[in-house]
Amino acid sequence: MAAKVENPRLEAQSSMITKKKSSFFELTRRNFKPGNSYISMACAPSFENLEEYEHRGEIEVENTYRMDPPKRFVVEHVEPIIQTALEKHLSDISMYDATAIGSLSKTIAGEVNDQVKLLNFERFKLICIVYIGEKRDQDVRLGSRCLWDSQRDTFASASYENTALFASATVYGLYYE
Repeated sequence: MAAKVENPRLEAQSSMITKKKSSFFELTRRNFKPGNSYISMACAPSFENLEEYEHRGEIEVENTYRMDPPKRFVVEHVEPIIQTALEKHLSDISMYDATAIGSLSKTIAGEVNDQVKLLNFERFKLICIVYIGEKRDQDVRLGSRCLWDSQRDTFASASYENTALFASATVYGLYYE
């Protein structure tokens, strides 16, 4: 036989610890008699059952099954952004420096990607690739391959050239269904 607890607050807390879930949120209908009052109480969770209240990761959202984008990826709006960024960053360079060009290409790609995101192409994954190379009377061919939905996916590209270097930038707009 269990000993009776003198303090009603301790009694309420000990009964909550022994139960796995509170009946406070129970959906069954309770029978209330006229003239009687009903008091409910909710306590903060103890350390033993704190795991039940922790965030369990990202919230999953149902699919919308939207097969076509609400707004198309407009190449004519993206190409001037690419061209402007290339000219802004590369017009002052008179000599090719391989160590500086690596970080410069990342800077240009990030800037172009941020500006294209401002155009608000919903549900499009944007991929920006920037190639910068030294001019030495050579021929260069660039190519890319990926899975492609010819009805919804598209790309925009622009190039820049001066006496020391050449650059080519491409932004791919891939639609997520």
